[in-house]
Amino acid sequence: MKSKQKISFLLCFLMLTSCYQTLDFDQLDNYVLKPVYTSPITYFTVLPFQFFDSNGIQQFSISEESEFPVFENSFFRDNVVKLDFNLEIRNEFDRNVILQIELIDNNNNSVYNFNSIEIDAGELNYSFLEEIETTTNLNLTNTAKIRITAFIENTGTPMNSADTSEFVLKSSATIYIESSL
Repeated sequence: MKSKQKISFLLCFLMLTSCYQTLDFDQLDNYVLKPVYTSPITYFTVLPFQFFDSNGIQQFSISEESEFPVFENSFFRDNVVKLDFNLEIRNEFDRNVILQIELIDNNNNSVYNFNSIEIDAGELNYSFLEEIETTTNLNLTNTAKIRITAFIENTGTPMNSADTSEFVLKSSATIYIESSL
């Protein structure tokens, strides 16, 4: 029994006199969260017949508009520091395709325009990255939609509306956040 008392006393003594350091919770004031989120934006496949109107007349552009509700969330709107827009494109057409991408607000006003992107005919593995810093593009957080317009090259020869070649576009956005606790 005495040995149990000695061991208990020794353990209590060690626990009460062991080394300790006060916790500095002020360090949390300087901590910055830096999460990164990636989300798909739009995906579409265009076939040659979609460039023809109901009268069979070839049109040279087609447009797609997608919602971009990221900035409806105040956490993202207040803390975003950078956006990366990624595109993966497969152009099986026998002509070049030029893309114009525009970020627009709820009133269809332009917030940000990408430089035109030209994809060569037959390019099956085209990748594109647009990095946008919010410090130099203050209106970026007003973005509500993304408009992508594809223009096909006018070679003087109309496309074959029965052709099965495809133009495929996949896009995603990576959102970089910095927020203190």
